[in-house]
Amino acid sequence: MIQTHLLKLDPPYQIIACRGEVGMQIATLVVTEETRSEDGKYGITTHSHPVVTYVDKALVRKRLEEQPDNDDVWEDMALLPNGEGVVWDKVEVADTLLVCMSDQKERKLRSYDFCRLATAMLENTALSGEWQGHQLMELHSSLLEFGVTILEEEEKQQEVILSLSKGQLVRYGDKEVIDSESELFPMPVPVMEPEKMLSWYRKIIRQYNLILGSDIRFNFRSRYEPPYDEDYLEEDFDPEHLTPGQKACNEVVELLRNTDLYKGLYL
Repeated sequence: MIQTHLLKLDPPYQIIACRGEVGMQIATLVVTEETRSEDGKYGITTHSHPVVTYVDKALVRKRLEEQPDNDDVWEDMALLPNGEGVVWDKVEVADTLLVCMSDQKERKLRSYDFCRLATAMLENTALSGEWQGHQLMELHSSLLEFGVTILEEEEKQQEVILSLSKGQLVRYGDKEVIDSESELFPMPVPVMEPEKMLSWYRKIIRQYNLILGSDIRFNFRSRYEPPYDEDYLEEDFDPEHLTPGQKACNEVVELLRNTDLYKGLYL
C-alpha cells in the first residue's frame, strides 16, 4: 500500500537546485510504502519529493513596484515560467542543494558554488554521450529569475588537470568520461574522437567565460603525461602502457593547448 502526504512549508522558503533545475520549495510530498521482508517482518519505505514553484511572487511584486511604468519589466514578467506546485518526482529532498533563502535581500553565489550546482547536470550530459544544449547558460538564467547573481571568479588563470572520471549512472551503463580533477570548473566530456571532445570543451569553456568572467584563461594538463608527480622519472614513461581512454585524454589536452579557445565569446 502506498500513501502520500503533502507537507506545506512556511516562509521563508528555500530556493533549491538539482541537476540543472532551480525552484522555490513550497511543500514536500512524502510518499510512504509498506514493505515486507522475506521473513514477513513489517517495514516501511519513505520518499520525500520537493514541491516547487518556478516564480518567486514576492520578487516579481517587488520588481513591478520599483518600476511600474517600465514596459520592459512587464514583458520580462510575462516570459517567466508559470509553474507552481510542481512535484520533482524524480528527485528526493536529499538530492537537492540549497541556493539561498527567499528572505535574503542579497542573493549571490560564488563561482565555486555555481560550479557545484552544475556538476551533476554536466556529468549526466557527458554520461549520456549527447550534447544537450548550453545548459550552463540555462542554469544561469534560471538563477537570475530568482534574483540570484553569480560573482565573477577572482583567479583569472586556472590550471585544469584532466583525467578519466569514475562517474557512472546505471541507466547509461559504464562510460568513460574525461573530467577536471578540481571541483571548480567541472568539464566532463565523454571519450570519443579528440576533435569532437575539443568541440565539446570549447562550448563549455565559452559558457564559463560568459558567466564567470571573459578574462578567465584555462591552462590544461593531462594526468597521463609526464611528470605524473614529484617522484616520477620522465625516462620511465612508456606511452604504450596507456589505455585508449588515457591516450584520448593526452590527445585532447594537446589540442586544447594548440587551439585559440578564446576567439570570440559566442556560442
